[in-house]
Amino acid sequence: MAKKKTTVYLDSDVLTATKAAALTSKRSESAVIEDALRSYLRSGHGDAARDELRELLKRVALASDLDEDAALAQAVDEVRAVRQERHSRSVRGG
Repeated sequence: MAKKKTTVYLDSDVLTATKAAALTSKRSESAVIEDALRSYLRSGHGDAARDELRELLKRVALASDLDEDAALAQAVDEVRAVRQERHSRSVRGG
């Protein structure tokens, strides 16, 4: 599967632990993070998040004339807007 680049923000203690895990396991930080995410998603948390998103999309569909793809696109846009606002506040220190 092709890899894609992304940016994540981590608390400094989590980043330090990630670097230490990468160093001691002779893997890249990216590999440590990917393994951790895969483990998290296998634990069922990913299923719960997907179920929650499906439920949200159902509620949006009932209240809107959007089809599923348009509703998903709108939901993604909203998530991005919230993340951008959070990022802006953290940069401003507020």
